[in-house]
Amino acid sequence: MSGTGRFFEGLVVGGVLGFLFGMLSAPKSGADLRRQLADGSEDLYKTASDGITDLKKKSSSAINDMQSKSGEVIRKASDSMQGTKEQISNKLHELAGQSTQVLVDDVESMTSG
Repeated sequence: MSGTGRFFEGLVVGGVLGFLFGMLSAPKSGADLRRQLADGSEDLYKTASDGITDLKKKSSSAINDMQSKSGEVIRKASDSMQGTKEQISNKLHELAGQSTQVLVDDVESMTSG
């Protein structure tokens, strides 16, 4: 679980415990206390549920964004690598051609001289 998920989980648990402690320490009748606990727990559940839904949406969006950016980086690296490979290949052909010409020149100078 990510650090953000753990933080949110701790926040929810801490909120629930604080709410319950506050309700239990308040001077009210049993019926009022139960009704207030029920109302508060519904509100807390809704808030936590909304927070979790929002966190899931943001996480999903961030994952999709990272996937598209990583795909773009890999494509650019592949294109760059292909270009470098072609440059090296062209340079090797050029050097091979120059080496062949030098050998031909050496052979001609030896035989003509």
